[in-house]
Amino acid sequence: MRKNIYVIVFILIIVGLFYIYPAIEWSSPKIDVGLDSEYLGVEPFDIEVRDQGKGLKNVSVVLKTKSGESVLFNKNYPPGVKGDNIEITLDPKKIGSQGGRVELIISAEDHSRIKIFSGNKSTLTKELTLDMKPPEIEMVSTEQYINHGGSGLVVYRTSPDVAESGVIVEDYYFPGYRAGLADGNVYFAFFAYPHDIEPGKNLFVTAIDEAGNVKRSGLAYNLRNINYRESDINISDNFIQNVIGPLLGESSVDLTQKEKFLKVNSELRKTNDTTIKEVGSDSKEELMWEGPFTQLSNSKVEANFADHRTYMYNDEPIDNQYHLGYDLAVTKRYPIEAANNGTVAYAGDLGIYGNTVIIDHGMGVSTLYGHMSTIDVNVGDRLRKNDIIGKTGETGLAAGDHLHYGVYVNGVAVRPIEWWDDKWIKDNVLLKIQEARTEFGKESAQGQ
Repeated sequence: MRKNIYVIVFILIIVGLFYIYPAIEWSSPKIDVGLDSEYLGVEPFDIEVRDQGKGLKNVSVVLKTKSGESVLFNKNYPPGVKGDNIEITLDPKKIGSQGGRVELIISAEDHSRIKIFSGNKSTLTKELTLDMKPPEIEMVSTEQYINHGGSGLVVYRTSPDVAESGVIVEDYYFPGYRAGLADGNVYFAFFAYPHDIEPGKNLFVTAIDEAGNVKRSGLAYNLRNINYRESDINISDNFIQNVIGPLLGESSVDLTQKEKFLKVNSELRKTNDTTIKEVGSDSKEELMWEGPFTQLSNSKVEANFADHRTYMYNDEPIDNQYHLGYDLAVTKRYPIEAANNGTVAYAGDLGIYGNTVIIDHGMGVSTLYGHMSTIDVNVGDRLRKNDIIGKTGETGLAAGDHLHYGVYVNGVAVRPIEWWDDKWIKDNVLLKIQEARTEFGKESAQGQ
């Protein structure tokens, strides 16, 4: 009789394990918090929770502050849910705007029946700084007189918690750089009013702090309209064969003459302009240049900035582009001088621009020298104004020997003539810099 009882108990245990064991798993849920800093603000952040076994049962997110606890998220899950991506947005009305040290507590439990059927549980606690207050912006330079297609400089001061700041012009963003003054919260931001943006747009100085809080301040300005030229350029079969063809190589075999031209003048141009933008955006945080920039000595301007060109082939308009620089001509293979102090940021072939040098002058300002026959500098070389960097030529999309010269602010083409003008430099740049130095202390050794 006792033996039969043991057998029955044993069978019940086996049957119980048969039904229960599949519901048991040992791994706990995994929690990952998508925070880029040790700050919490109004910027949403993501929490990723994953369970490899029976799936999630419950996830809760609690914010613990000095004044108490706030439940930011709490959810029960049906069996089989292996994970969830949760976006958390803090509401100042619910948790208050008072900053300080807080704890973010994230708990996740799965559907496992281990641990007396309570499931596996993971808890992640992060100590963070709560900051719901937007950063501050104080305008230092107030007068902005800008030419359409030209450049400007704004000087401003922010609260110490700012992580990034700059100027917004429509869809363009121009970063600010620390001015290197005794007051480390003063910034210089060179910006452009691009030639392809209609007049009358609102300009803003924006600042983002470590917690992701954003502040925008309107930038008052006066814009002078500029009438840019329009012209038609006839494209011949001879030009396509001798100039366009070599830029395409073997890829042009099956293309029509029109397709060959568009592949270079439109597609390759866009690729090259993207490279210029990338190079111009990676600028040193110092003012390396001094005084007005110099025009290529003895040169004559043969094509202007922002000329709107319609390209004609067999009396048909086939493309429209802007000429974003000056064409400067002297004699063949004429020595090219650096327009101002700076560091070589690019030296090599650049598609339609041929052999090209780009010089970084600091804080987003750069100059481009295209169609060169030879390049005599290397990336990283430190240059002084009027140092020889190579010779003029007719490489790339050039119909004759000349220099294509461009000025860029954060990779956006601007009017070169301003940077040649001593009065414009003094009134729009140097005066603002000097006023900032006087008010906020001399520059550190980094500045000029």
